[in-house]
Amino acid sequence: MKTKYIISILLLVMGMSTIGQTVYTPWGTPVDVTEPNEGDIDGRLYWENLRRGQWPNAEYHTTWPVYPLYPYLSSTFKFNCHGYAWHMFWFGEDDELDEPVKMTLAEAENYFDDPSFMECAQSEADIWWINGGSHSAVATDNPAFLKSKWADGPLATHRIAESPYPPNMSYTTFYKKCSYKITNTYDTDITLNFCAIHLHNSSVLNYVDLEIEYEKGVLIDGTFSTGTGATLYFYPD
Repeated sequence: MKTKYIISILLLVMGMSTIGQTVYTPWGTPVDVTEPNEGDIDGRLYWENLRRGQWPNAEYHTTWPVYPLYPYLSSTFKFNCHGYAWHMFWFGEDDELDEPVKMTLAEAENYFDDPSFMECAQSEADIWWINGGSHSAVATDNPAFLKSKWADGPLATHRIAESPYPPNMSYTTFYKKCSYKITNTYDTDITLNFCAIHLHNSSVLNYVDLEIEYEKGVLIDGTFSTGTGATLYFYPD
């Protein structure tokens, strides 16, 4: 009996262990995160059945590993809402589950502090930072729906309010991904689709003439004094 008890404890510890790894924001800031082990099938089934019962109208997305007896299983311990929205989603639909991570609120903040993502209006958002960061969700093509991972539960596409984490709009912030970061560039007539440009002037040039045309057709034309090592930010309307 004593031997059985010790083995059970060891298996429990092994099942909950994590693997440390470093991922990077789109603009190259390193973020130390964890990749937890999968956990047992009973734990996955618990969250699966609970959430499907609570939110029957959501679309649940199969994750891995796939069990022959439960091919529909969406719940997993291997990633959470922040890891999915800020890191995994941007690999594209075919590859987004290849690098699962769990990310804390503080780790996710790196993505808009550096800033790979910039605050924007709700209508322009790629990611919703819900209730001060208690949850992250990805915007979809349908403005009435979000896609998000529910803690250790399923990955689901759902109506905005139909989830365990309904947003209080007074405490929810919206972010869109910045497309370009430019360094040591002094060209004119630059046409880009971007959220912001960082221009680092590390040469002897003190003035940079820029003509920047946004994808929406908004034109900014001017001469900017930068100074060595300065950073210029340009924000679209």
